Amino acid sequence: MRVTQKTLYDYNELISEICCAAKDENIEFLLLLISAKTDIERAYGSQCANYTVLVTCFEDYQDEYTIVPHDYKL
Repeated sequence: MRVTQKTLYDYNELISEICCAAKDENIEFLLLLISAKTDIERAYGSQCANYTVLVTCFEDYQDEYTIVPHDYKL
């Protein structure tokens, strides 16, 4: 399970990324982004804008996400 890509998505960009994933018909990625957005909103409420989603893509096509504060560096 080797990492092939890591991407940071700002909370404010998640809606546009969700729309793009819906257009591309990438259901798994779409559900991953929706889950990430929902988790940020549940955990941080009014502080959502201070957090980012780190999406890690693996060689075997398993994607996962981690919620990180804005000062996170790759």
